[in-house]
Amino acid sequence: MTAATRPNLLIILCDQLDAGYLGAYGSRAAQTPHIDRLAADGLTLERAYVPLPQCSPARASMFTGLYPHQHHLLCVPRPGRDERFGTVQQRAVLPESVPSLGQAFRDAGYRMGYTGPWHMGNDEIPHHGWEEHWRTYRYWKNGRDYYIQHLERHGLADLFHREHRQFSFGDGIATGVVPSGASTIPVEHARTSWSVDETIAFIDGRDARPWAFTLSIKDPHPPVISPGDFAQRIDPADVELPPTLDEDFAGMSDAYPRSLTHRWVRNMSEQDWRRLIAHYHGLNAHIDTELGRLFAHLDAHGLRDDTLIVFLSDHGEMMGAHRMAGKGPAMFEQSIGIPLILRWPAAIDAGRRSRALFNTVDLAATLGSLCGVPVQPGAGLDQSETILGRAPGPRRVVFCEFYVEAGLRDDLMFVKTAVTDRWKLNLWLYDRPELFDLRDDPHETRNLIDDPSTLDVRASLADDIIAWARETNDSLLPTIEWTAGRVRLP
Repeated sequence: MTAATRPNLLIILCDQLDAGYLGAYGSRAAQTPHIDRLAADGLTLERAYVPLPQCSPARASMFTGLYPHQHHLLCVPRPGRDERFGTVQQRAVLPESVPSLGQAFRDAGYRMGYTGPWHMGNDEIPHHGWEEHWRTYRYWKNGRDYYIQHLERHGLADLFHREHRQFSFGDGIATGVVPSGASTIPVEHARTSWSVDETIAFIDGRDARPWAFTLSIKDPHPPVISPGDFAQRIDPADVELPPTLDEDFAGMSDAYPRSLTHRWVRNMSEQDWRRLIAHYHGLNAHIDTELGRLFAHLDAHGLRDDTLIVFLSDHGEMMGAHRMAGKGPAMFEQSIGIPLILRWPAAIDAGRRSRALFNTVDLAATLGSLCGVPVQPGAGLDQSETILGRAPGPRRVVFCEFYVEAGLRDDLMFVKTAVTDRWKLNLWLYDRPELFDLRDDPHETRNLIDDPSTLDVRASLADDIIAWARETNDSLLPTIEWTAGRVRLP
């Protein structure tokens, strides 16, 4: 593939989007026609996972092909926090010395751009290859980023800060009820609208080179504040409540009921859940509407069919499943599973769906191969032949992990997870392990770790985790080996 024939690359990266809230993944309440059309025109992966369900580590892994325990960005960086978790080291920034997808595409002659949350440190400084158009923003309370400056120019910054305080997810820690509602910021100035505006500006500045752009969308990450009339788009009476909303955690790890993920929703009534879920749907409907505007712009300039479009999320969202909201330390499918859709008519047949196992550590190598760009794969696998429909998926097992920063939750909430086409083993290093049969128990309600008939399965998965830890130089290997010995016992 020559530079002249390489496709453009558009990565659309949402934050905390559960695949189950898209029409393409089966939601009946979703209003996501443009994302659903993207799936109909391309490939939908039904078993895509992230290596760690939290923003910064997951993003670092998808751009580098390294697991969090390899790139050492183990959780969201926060100023002033101890950066050691016992035997593991936490980084606050993904350094330039770690090879990334962005660097590889820049070096291959692509025009590069990035907008929205970077979330891997040094947000204000263009780096890792995405230098030509760098318009990032951070969490609302972290300073005057590009988006805040945009709001200031339109006299909306104070309103933005006031709404984010009013609907802070953190309020649920005290009350046990997560607030959500409607934003009074005009839709055209909402953060997703601004990010799409920046994407269009980048596209309009194109030259003869192929381009690679990451549209990083903060929504539907909390606070769940839907702009315009999107807060009223979905009637709370019409939303589907998760079947595990009344979870009591019997037989499961004690990490779940002790985590913030559960504690900040502990007093939610059914009415509260319906309100929150409806507003979450509203945010997704707004994302979809803005993507429709972007796709129309690509069409108007004859660019959509020459562009490999990749739509995904950095991790999932529990949204009431197992009576939680948020992401990790929950290792359930809603948290570690993500939507992943790829469209490129020149090479990907329309309407395909695949249940091949995919880990986003595979993303960099796979996209590099599809675009003819040499990318250092890290620990990731090149799944381009699977994407193109020429070969079955190369993964038998997907591996995930979670580290909880000391002082925020419980510094002993470390877990290593192995997922196959049927089974999931959560090897909690200081807590009760879990084994779920995803075929017979898709909602993960029965922990089979003590079932004598599962001895061979759990022993095999424990061996897989040990082999993975050894191959990737995991500093927790001795603890993993000791913990794995427990699940081999009859």
